[in-house]
Amino acid sequence: MRKEVVVAAALAMLSTPVLAQSTAPAVTAPAAPAFDAAEAKKAVATLADELDKYFVFPDVAKRYSAALRSKLAAGGYDGFTDSTALARAVTADLQAISPDGHLKMFPPGDPPAPPAQPASGQSAPPDGRRVEAMEQAGLIAPGIAFVRFNGFYGQPRILEEFARFLDANAGAKALIIDVRTHRGGGLREMDVLFPRIFDKPQAVMVMDTRASVAAIYGKLPFSSLVNVDAPAELSRSEHRVTPATTPSPWTKAKIYYLTSGRTASAAEHLAAALKGTGRGTLIGDVTAGAGNYGGEVNLPGGYKAFIPFGRSYFPGGDGWEGKGIVPDVKVAPERALVEALTREGVAPAEAEALSVKYAPAGPMDRRKP
Repeated sequence: MRKEVVVAAALAMLSTPVLAQSTAPAVTAPAAPAFDAAEAKKAVATLADELDKYFVFPDVAKRYSAALRSKLAAGGYDGFTDSTALARAVTADLQAISPDGHLKMFPPGDPPAPPAQPASGQSAPPDGRRVEAMEQAGLIAPGIAFVRFNGFYGQPRILEEFARFLDANAGAKALIIDVRTHRGGGLREMDVLFPRIFDKPQAVMVMDTRASVAAIYGKLPFSSLVNVDAPAELSRSEHRVTPATTPSPWTKAKIYYLTSGRTASAAEHLAAALKGTGRGTLIGDVTAGAGNYGGEVNLPGGYKAFIPFGRSYFPGGDGWEGKGIVPDVKVAPERALVEALTREGVAPAEAEALSVKYAPAGPMDRRKP
């Protein structure tokens, strides 16, 4: 397994439909190699082995691997002549056994794996279109700050801009964070936010990684994670908050978090933390339910798979894989910003106009595995 770990299921956004935002020219993908039936079968057999070793739940991993091996032995994958059709069939077989928002097999050349942390502030979906990770940061109305995130990719430029935005608007009475088109990512943006909005140390998330993965690659690559005791088959970390030495005015501000069925992975991690601690009000629709994080596996014949090897959950609670996180105020995603603004005293007509002006360019429909 390659160590391309983007916690809270970041690279799993390979399976998420693209959010079109800019007019950057599309990148033409190289032609896929001719279908090789022998290599395809090797890929499925290797995937079964990798699932056995690395999938987050050992009991489910055994069910996955047994089903793939049984179907291979019975000739169930013999009739394919197209790598894309094969990869889709394998993915469907796995999802039928136990649904997972990130588990997926990819045919050769689809998609090219993006880096775990893109060099710029933009995401790099497979068709070459670009979308800024952070958008429209500033005061949306007197005393109300607004920022949209399309992904938490941990780029230094974005982290610096986010910190400057928070510090420049630290006197605001409210902060609206829009993640209705969020594709996933890691923890670093949260680690910019948390020291400013929390006034006491606390654990805001537990992250359980399959011990077989941790034994090879070590702890997850975020300084805010602290290893704690766990059962033998797991490596457990707590995502902990360390408040700023000098308390920020943000500790007194209201926080509104706008969600949709597209809100996934790292954005759900933040949603669970805000809801579980009571530090923010979630407004919008139930999130995507993509809660298990993982990494990319190279398979024979140029095939790849994304295998979830860990799960996140709020301390004392449960994860959100397959269920999503229910908002505190459930409204159509398109109405979420209006709801937040009117709660802060913005006149309805002005709230409607601002909702149009600050509407996301990308889709807010429910994300599918």
